[in-house]
Amino acid sequence: MIKFFRHIRQSMINQNRTKKYLLYAIGEIILVVIGILIALQINNWNTNKKDIDKEYRYLIEIRENLNEDLQKIQDVLDKNRSKLQSIDSSFYYLSQMDKYPKLGKEFSQFLPIVTNYSLFEPTNVAFSNITSTGNIDIIRSDNLRKEISRYYSDNMLDGVQNQLIITSQSFLDNVAPKMINKSMLRYVTKKEFDVIALEEMEVHKDPKVLSGLFVMLNKTKEHNQLVNKMKTKIELLIEIIDKYIDES
Repeated sequence: MIKFFRHIRQSMINQNRTKKYLLYAIGEIILVVIGILIALQINNWNTNKKDIDKEYRYLIEIRENLNEDLQKIQDVLDKNRSKLQSIDSSFYYLSQMDKYPKLGKEFSQFLPIVTNYSLFEPTNVAFSNITSTGNIDIIRSDNLRKEISRYYSDNMLDGVQNQLIITSQSFLDNVAPKMINKSMLRYVTKKEFDVIALEEMEVHKDPKVLSGLFVMLNKTKEHNQLVNKMKTKIELLIEIIDKYIDES
């Protein structure tokens, strides 16, 4: 092709057709420019397509992580429900210990559940990947990008979850020594110890025990409220991502 155009140019020069040669040269330049523009457009189209495909993959991964978060939240709510029920039962047995001292044994059976806690931590694998590689701007929608970033920077649960850890551990440290009795040690060690009998326990009269249960009750309820708010945020964000993917 290059030889063909060169032959035409040389022929025009030999025939002293300067004007036509200039017009031809201009036309040739225009064709070259058009060819370059077309090549650039194709390259841009390929680049944009790759970016859109990459954006789609990232959003799918983020949505999968959000669905994992919903399952985590359900697990937290289930465990909190069990904890609240155990706290209610503990209050009941403690209130009856004056009449039936041996109910202290039933109260002790709830301690593992009462002092346990379940925390929510979001799964941020996909978001960490997209931010660590500097690809956050590959999400074309400013609103969607902000919503995703806002979700993963939300520390709404940090305060109450830290308080849950502290109050649960404090309650365990306070009540565990007061639950030691002859029957328990005999059952566990097959030996006799000079400690109080089961019937002599007065854990039900200890203000620290009762107040500790009350604090855990309130903190667990507060935790549930905030976890449910987080659940709503996740469900809304999934809807936004799904809508964006469908419309893209």
